[in-house]
Amino acid sequence: MTDSELFGLFYVGLGIAAVLVLVAAGLLIAVWMVARSILGHAAEALEAAEKIAADTQIIWELEETNRVAGEILMGAESIEEHGAQIVKAVSEPQIIRGG
Repeated sequence: MTDSELFGLFYVGLGIAAVLVLVAAGLLIAVWMVARSILGHAAEALEAAEKIAADTQIIWELEETNRVAGEILMGAESIEEHGAQIVKAVSEPQIIRGG
């Protein structure tokens, strides 16, 4: 093999290596751009999720609201019962016992 053939093969190999490096760099840049895009979309999704959580917070308070409403209902029923007892006691004729 002559020197010119050897240099020819060397330059062919160098050219192939350069093409492979450029393809790999292109792929890495594409992956990097896709990753940045995913990060941007993830940030938007997180912001939307935080807004949804804030907007639906009232739903999570329903259990407490229902508990308090139940206590108020029990209090109102107790007032109604005692009020009925008072009305009954006041409206019944009083028996005076002498002795």
